[in-house]
Amino acid sequence: MRQRNQLIHIGTLCVLAGFATAQPDLIVSEITSATTFGFVDGKMAYSFGTTVCNIGDDELAWIDGTNQHPLVSQTLYRLAQGQLQQIGIGFAHYPTPPLAGNACGLGCTPAGFSALGAGCSSTSSSVIHGEQGSMVPRTEIEPFSGFFPFPFTSIGQTGDAIYKRLKVNLADVSDPDALYFVESQVITSGESTPGSKANNASYRQVMFSPGSASASVIGPTFSEQPAIFAWRDHGLGIGMPDPSIHISDSILAGDGIIHVASKAEQIGIDTWQYTYLIQNQNALRGVRQLEVPGGADLQDFMFDDIEYLDVPDLEISGSDWTPLVSSGSLLWQVVPYGSFPNANAIRWGTSYMFGFSSSTSPVQDNATIGFFREVSPGDPDSVDVSAIVPNQACSIADFTGDGVLNFFDVSAFLAAFSISSPQADLTDDGLFNFFDVSAFLAAFSAGCP
Repeated sequence: MRQRNQLIHIGTLCVLAGFATAQPDLIVSEITSATTFGFVDGKMAYSFGTTVCNIGDDELAWIDGTNQHPLVSQTLYRLAQGQLQQIGIGFAHYPTPPLAGNACGLGCTPAGFSALGAGCSSTSSSVIHGEQGSMVPRTEIEPFSGFFPFPFTSIGQTGDAIYKRLKVNLADVSDPDALYFVESQVITSGESTPGSKANNASYRQVMFSPGSASASVIGPTFSEQPAIFAWRDHGLGIGMPDPSIHISDSILAGDGIIHVASKAEQIGIDTWQYTYLIQNQNALRGVRQLEVPGGADLQDFMFDDIEYLDVPDLEISGSDWTPLVSSGSLLWQVVPYGSFPNANAIRWGTSYMFGFSSSTSPVQDNATIGFFREVSPGDPDSVDVSAIVPNQACSIADFTGDGVLNFFDVSAFLAAFSISSPQADLTDDGLFNFFDVSAFLAAFSAGCP
């Protein structure tokens, strides 16, 4: 059964506002099958079948031999020891002409072999998605507009078993205790609104056979959900959500979507492990910076990115992001596009992980992500995103956790006190009375150090 994601469908909002126009809307409704191609230099190559559906009310251009044509991207993820990491990537695939099926049960209106009609579906097998000659370098694709050059670099070229294909280190698919997921995303110039581009990624669980590491898909396809949601939805096991994982989405004006997931786990009496995963679903702007408010006691820094292995994508730098700790924050970054276009930014279809440990307990507040490049003149350099971060509170009266005592802390305390929130039990006696109010007023009067 196709399961809808938790993102706001902007197209639906336009309909409600009375601005609806006929438009196509392409999704990956099913990830259908898997093919294992072989082993070269410690790496295995895979591809996965897909069914795409046009859930919109107008046909979508699918003209063979041009760039008015969808592309399908596939990536692999591993969920192990409470962390989700992207472990595999390859070129995007230029699929065969569409088939006018009705896999989504919407009632297909066929539009020939140069378009996918409204309500129609088209299925490509895992073998077809592994055809090397039809694979497009990721660096030549503008993920939000759907533009890519045709003919693209390396069109028609083939190679060994892993060339261009989705590839992963054998060791990374050999953990019997891990969960694995494939994400499939469709990129097309035929969609015209942010809403129709927000729902183009889906994921499904993958199993790897011990010894041979051959792949198979199991369970349902989580349609219209990018793989980052697998961390929360299956963080405690398949179908067992981890409620401690917080996910926020940044929808960029004139560009795609950036997802930021965060988690804080207590690993000692006074130690917390903070983990962040940034997924660039389809934003050309990319991400070059993550800033997290923190303190001087941060340590045990983590960073994990993805490895590009085929030219021209291979030209992207593989240098790790280095953390910089200041008095009030922790900053990871690489240089902007204008300084080095091949810097190791978080490009579309990739997810990078960051982490550290701290003796400071967590709170939900803002982190900041900085962008790699401009799409339009005047684009902002950064945006704040909601995340789990070390608490910057300066006293028990700092209810907003921003290091400043003011009216907003008073208001937050009164709101918590009125609903008997444990946060307002400042005397820690299980009661909500004059003594809690008195403790708050005394701490507020003392001010911040």
